[in-house]
Amino acid sequence: MELWRRLKRKLLARPEQTVCEGEANMTYAALAGCAEALAVRLTPFRCCAILCGSERLAAVSLLGCFAAGVTAVPLSARYGETHCRRVLGALRPDAVITDEGGELRVQPFPDAGYRIPERHPAVILYTSGTTGVPKGVMLGEDGLLANVTDIAAYLAVGERDTILIVRPLYHGAVLTGEFLTALWKGLRVCFDSGVFHPSLLPGLLRESGATVVCGTPTLLSLAARFLRGPQQKLRAVCVSGECMDARTGLRLAEAFPAADIYHVYGLTEAGPRVSYLPPALFRDHPDSVGIPLRTAAVQIRRRDGRPAAPGEIGSLYVRGRSIMLGYYGAPEATDAVLQNGWLYTGDAALLDENGLLYIKGREDDMINKAGMNIYPQELESALLADPRVREVTAYGFRSPSGVQIGLKLAGDFGSVREVRALCRDVLPAYAMPAKIECLLELDKNGSGKLKRGEEHAGI
Repeated sequence: MELWRRLKRKLLARPEQTVCEGEANMTYAALAGCAEALAVRLTPFRCCAILCGSERLAAVSLLGCFAAGVTAVPLSARYGETHCRRVLGALRPDAVITDEGGELRVQPFPDAGYRIPERHPAVILYTSGTTGVPKGVMLGEDGLLANVTDIAAYLAVGERDTILIVRPLYHGAVLTGEFLTALWKGLRVCFDSGVFHPSLLPGLLRESGATVVCGTPTLLSLAARFLRGPQQKLRAVCVSGECMDARTGLRLAEAFPAADIYHVYGLTEAGPRVSYLPPALFRDHPDSVGIPLRTAAVQIRRRDGRPAAPGEIGSLYVRGRSIMLGYYGAPEATDAVLQNGWLYTGDAALLDENGLLYIKGREDDMINKAGMNIYPQELESALLADPRVREVTAYGFRSPSGVQIGLKLAGDFGSVREVRALCRDVLPAYAMPAKIECLLELDKNGSGKLKRGEEHAGI
């Protein structure tokens, strides 16, 4: 329980600092006390799922599991009842922690069947799993500590700052990169557990007095449209979760001129943070995710396994102390991605001549059209350079004439004809879409990422 011991020391070093949600406030000292009181109730169990409507109470539950040495499995109703049922059915935890009636309740799971892994995971984080059964990523205490201390080393914030957390702790980047790092650095923490829309962000920033906020490029760029003038109070903005094109990055720099903008990269299996771009480099390289963390290493490999040359796109592999222990109950899936100490990320990437990392997209999103390898994110970046485009996703689909490209787009266009004209202007001929859908808003998951449907897979 070294993770809890070290977190508790951080909490008690700033006992009067606060964690709030709406009208509810608790000090760091009270947070530590509540976590340890809950830990006593958790001693009969080995693994507890956390399904709370309040993210503040979910945070207490998480720390309670750490204090008890019980594996925590955060869930979120924002990802839908079906997803939560899938996870619970696959995991079969000993108990579920809920907050019915505003109080934490520990309810034994009726069909418990949790199998203790060879190496004890502090948390099991389930992937979004838009198709099929999601995978449970097991992260150990040492890995979480390594990731938190690595993030804390570069993130220039402190106890005078307030972080606004609008996404669920279910998401690894929020759990580690926002909540645990905030406690480590002594920030005031403000949770918002309501149904979130980017239009609400300006009001939430004002009400919370936030100086730090994190989100996906989609969430932050949409929210920036609702801001009245540049936001001078924000001191740090962390962008993660999706590929960000240079134009979107520069728009964020204009919206948050007083903030250090950290463009970061990670994946749940890596703990999750892998790299960050120092804010001083952001305006010159807004589409780069920078350099590896202190305890991480990255490598770009060609298909034959040899290292790629600078500027050459290849498969991204990661190594470091925070890499997952494996997938829960899935040894074959684990062996497929953990190879001789390296994690195969499934992302296509390149390192430039200065050693800066660029993520080009998911390799399984790649569209092979008539022998041409096309990354959807590159098409999206080209279209997002036009100020009329708010959101866009490109995908491949099969037709009688072979693989074709489709677009889903939200923006200021009068007709599909106008969108097609833009495509002719900015896309190469081989990437012209055969299908275009104009929508008011694109679907997103509970963390603000644009959803890519089954039509994208394996094309």
